[in-house]
Formats: sequence, C-alpha cells, structure tokens
Amino acid sequence: METEDTKLVSMVQDRVRQEILELAYAKFAERGFKKVSIDELAAELGISKKTVYKLFPSKEEILREVVLCRMNELVGMFEKIQALKESSVNKIEAISGIVGTHINDTWQKILIEVRLNAPALFREVDSIIQQRLATGWQKLFIDGQKNGWIRKDIDAVVFTTAYVGVVRELMKTDFLSKHALSEAEVPKQVFRMFTEGILTEKGRKR
Repeated sequence: METEDTKLVSMVQDRVRQEILELAYAKFAERGFKKVSIDELAAELGISKKTVYKLFPSKEEILREVVLCRMNELVGMFEKIQALKESSVNKIEAISGIVGTHINDTWQKILIEVRLNAPALFREVDSIIQQRLATGWQKLFIDGQKNGWIRKDIDAVVFTTAYVGVVRELMKTDFLSKHALSEAEVPKQVFRMFTEGILTEKGRKR
C-alpha cells in the first residue's frame, strides 16, 4: 500500500520530470538538440545531473518524451473534438482553433531536430500525424461533403495539405512579430479565408 511519504516523493518526481521536459523543449528548439547538455538542464533547474538521469536514462529519451507527450496531447484534443455532437464544419473550425498552439515556430524547430537526430522517432511522429490526425481531419471533411456542408468538388487531401501548409508558414516567429498577430489568431483567419473566401457580396456580384 502506498504511504503518504511515497505519494509525496512521487508528486515531487512528477513535478521535476515535467520541469525537465518543459525546459528541454525550449532549449532544444532554441539551440539545437546536440548543443544542449544534461549538465545545462540540471544547472538551470537547480538539480543534480544524477537526478535527471534517475528520471531519464538519456538525453535521447528526454527528446522522445518531449515530442510524444506533445503529440499525445494534440491527438487527445483532436479526438475529443471528433466525438462532439456537432456538424463537421464546426468540428473543423474547433480543430483550427488548437492548431495555432501546436503547429508553431517552436514545434517546427523541434521536429527539425528530431528529423536530424532521431530518425526513428521522426518516423513514429509522422505515422501519428498521417494515421490519426490527417486521416481524421479528412474524414471530417468528407462527412461535411456528404451532409451538404462542404462543396463536393474540393478534394479533402488538397484542402488539408493546403490549409496546414499555409498555417505552418504563417506561424513562424518573425511573421507573427512583424504583423502583431498571435498564434491563436493565424489559424482562425486562415480558416475564414479558406471557408468564406475574401470577397464581400459586392465583390461576388462584380
């Protein structure tokens, strides 16, 4: 039976573990995986290197958890939205609202580090994106077409690829800072442009 002391130790370990992952996420994106050391992470958090190794057997394992934790969080939110009793259009719009918090400049830099330094992990992430996210998004799109909400002459794969591609390009830090936009605003604006177009009624009647 778990005692109060063991519960407290477990809680402290979980907190330290999370702090390591959050710091590593920022550092790997900022300076690159190879340039960040366990010593640096430990020193900045005010803990010993031994403590880090007690929680993670290697720096590669830290990278793996950084990436998979974030992917699982995204998939979890995506699946909750899919399960809602809403129209496909409302679900696609809701998913667009969470895209900005995940497909941002920092995340893109992390994925570059994964591709360069952990090819097996990169393939795993790509598989999750293709099998659970892209396929799910396309299913919502096709359901919307069947129910008359979305034009049937628009290909689901083309829409998904174009939408995500535009959002990823606009989510770069320099673009956001130059145009005073937030990470949450960009995907919403892109979604409106893709679904409503840019012309007013007057423009359509020209």
